Amino acid sequence: MVPVWSAAGPQVAHGRGGPVPDRDQSLPRGTLLLVATRFLLYLGVQAAYFIGIIGTLTYEVGASTWVLAGAVGFFNLFIILGNTAGGTLLDVYGPRVHSAVAIVAAVVTSLVFQVVPLTVANVLITSMAFGFATGMGFMYLSAYPAYLTDDADALKRVNALLSVVSNAAVVVGPAVGGAIATVLPAQRVFLAAAVFAVAAFVPAALLVERVLRIRAAHVRLRALTPDAAGAEGQAAPGSRPTSADSVRTVFAAPSLALLLGVGVLAYAGYGAFDPLESLFYRDVLHVDISWMGWLSSAAGVGSVAGALLALRVPRRYVNVLTLILLIALQGVGCLLYVGTPEVVCAFAGQMLLGCAFGMVTPLQNTLVQMHAPLEVLGRVNSVMNAGFSGAGALPLFAAPGLAEVFGVQRVLIGASLVVLVVPLGYVALRRRTVVALVAEERRRGEVGAG
Repeated sequence: MVPVWSAAGPQVAHGRGGPVPDRDQSLPRGTLLLVATRFLLYLGVQAAYFIGIIGTLTYEVGASTWVLAGAVGFFNLFIILGNTAGGTLLDVYGPRVHSAVAIVAAVVTSLVFQVVPLTVANVLITSMAFGFATGMGFMYLSAYPAYLTDDADALKRVNALLSVVSNAAVVVGPAVGGAIATVLPAQRVFLAAAVFAVAAFVPAALLVERVLRIRAAHVRLRALTPDAAGAEGQAAPGSRPTSADSVRTVFAAPSLALLLGVGVLAYAGYGAFDPLESLFYRDVLHVDISWMGWLSSAAGVGSVAGALLALRVPRRYVNVLTLILLIALQGVGCLLYVGTPEVVCAFAGQMLLGCAFGMVTPLQNTLVQMHAPLEVLGRVNSVMNAGFSGAGALPLFAAPGLAEVFGVQRVLIGASLVVLVVPLGYVALRRRTVVALVAEERRRGEVGAG
């Protein structure tokens, strides 16, 4: 697929038609720049989103549950649109254009929050713009690793490291936001997001040069490989893959289709959390706005631990069954989080939920990167993320009505059960498919280790 450079130069081995690194634990060159870029951008998002948008609407504007549902729904919609735009920019115009547009958008949309009056309409509009910029930046997590390597072990390490720093941002970001909101109006948290995005320019610029060199080497390699164009799901030489190619790739590959299917069903349970979570804090836990930051940081600590554990996952367990079971574990964490009115239980639940999520993210990204052709990887990730975000948006407008009938906590418990039961039910109903895919993944691991 692409060359990975070490002190000994590019190494020829197995994979999707390209070199992979030696069987050591080194990281492909460019990894640390990618990690720094992702960390800084996501740190700003985590510092700003929950407190700056949901917290502002709940505590400072006094918005209703329907407005909160609308805010989350529109935010998710524009994340999908931004993710789609980012995938297209990356696939069609390359990393230089994608990085420039994504980071400028992050800075500008963060600064806009400082100049608009605090009204429901203004918060909704600016949050949509911020969501679009956030979606564009997701390519650093979901697509860029595949430009550095196609070896399963190396991909797992890169993705796990990205997950570690992403979840470190989940720890630090809300804490920064909570500290700011303690002494300043909530919308000031977006100043931190702007500062972090500006700082991301430096590693992103260096990363672009590294990625462009790798991309050019990959293109040259494909031009010299007669059978490269015949690979399943890839466009012929000289042609430019389309978004339709990305959709076909997802549904033609059993592993990608399964990842999309179980993810869509499970993420539907999370959709009830966003419009009700701040109300759970205020009306069930009886804590102030700063606790939105502290409990989110607890989830971040768990996520860092989970991502570190993902580094230790043996190659034979890098498969869809492991992913499905970890999604079910997220459901257990959700139940502990919202099942009682006790802050200590919510804290423990956030830790467990974060740990499971910290393992899910790198494993899911690794599997997608292994199965999707590089030429459409950005847009394949857009298709996957659109499915996940779209599923999470579906319950948004049902959740407020259900909360009026059953209460906030009961609705959140029901949503947690969905996250727990759906993946387990999927395994039971699609057992043969899951077993076949696990066997295929293990064969890939044996070939790659050869």
